[in-house]
Amino acid sequence: MSKIRAIEKETDLCAVFINEFNAVPGWTCYPEAAGFDVLVVHESGRQIGVEAKLSLNAKVADQILPNRGDEYYGRPGPDHRLVIVSKITDASAGIAKMLERLGVAVMCTRESCDMQGKYFTFQLDYQLLHRDRDRTYMGEERLFDWWPSERCQVPVLVSNLPAGVPAPVRLTPWKEAALKVIALMRRQGFITGKQVASYGIGITSWTQGTSSKPAWLEKGTVRGQWIETPHLPAFELQHPEVYALAVNTLALELDKPLALPQAELAL
Repeated sequence: MSKIRAIEKETDLCAVFINEFNAVPGWTCYPEAAGFDVLVVHESGRQIGVEAKLSLNAKVADQILPNRGDEYYGRPGPDHRLVIVSKITDASAGIAKMLERLGVAVMCTRESCDMQGKYFTFQLDYQLLHRDRDRTYMGEERLFDWWPSERCQVPVLVSNLPAGVPAPVRLTPWKEAALKVIALMRRQGFITGKQVASYGIGITSWTQGTSSKPAWLEKGTVRGQWIETPHLPAFELQHPEVYALAVNTLALELDKPLALPQAELAL
C-alpha cells in the first residue's frame, strides 16, 4: 500500500478533526468561532476550544491558554482546551507535556487504513473522549475543566468557513449583531441609533469616519435616521447563511399578525 501524503496545511489538519468530531453523536464543530480555530460544542452546552498547528511550538501555547485577567474579569471561555498537531517530535515533546500539566489536552494525527486505503485520524475515542468518562487508561488524567463563569457564545449557524487559515474571517458575536442591523436597515430603508443599540453594539463605528476610513452610514432625510453608503463592508458576503437567517427571522417577526388579548377580542 502506497505511503500517505503528509498533512501540509493547518486547514487540512482542522478538516480531518472536524469531519471526525462531527461524526460523534451529540457534538458539533464550529470553525473559526469564539477566537479558536474550532469551537466544539456538546448538546449539553459543554465546549472545547481548539487550536491547530502543524508542529507544536510556544506560539500555540500562547494561543490556547487564557490571557491574564480573563478569570478575574469573568471573560467567556470553553470548559476544555485542546491543541491538535500533525506530529510531536523530540524537540516538542516537552511542550506537549507542559500543556498537559497546565490543563490543555494535546492530540496528534495517526495513520490508519481500511479497504479504501490509508488516511489520517485523531482516533478521538482513544486519544480524547475516554478521558471524559468515569475511567481513564493507566492512570491518565481526565479532561481538565476550566470551569468558566460564562461559556463562549456559540454562533447561530455552523459556517462553511475553513478553519486554521491565516487571518481568518471569523463569525464573531459583534458580526452576528451587525448582520441583523444590516437586515433591518435594508428592509425599512434606514436605521436609527436606538435600533442599532438594541442589538448590543454601538453606532459610533458606523457613523463616524476618518480621512482613511469613511463612515459606513450617512444621515438620512429624516432626523435621527441613517442610511447605507458604499463604504459599508460586505459582511453579508462573508457569511451569506447567517445573513439569510437574519433576513428570514426578521421577516417572521415583522410579518406575523398582531395578537390581541382575549379580553379585547370579546368587546
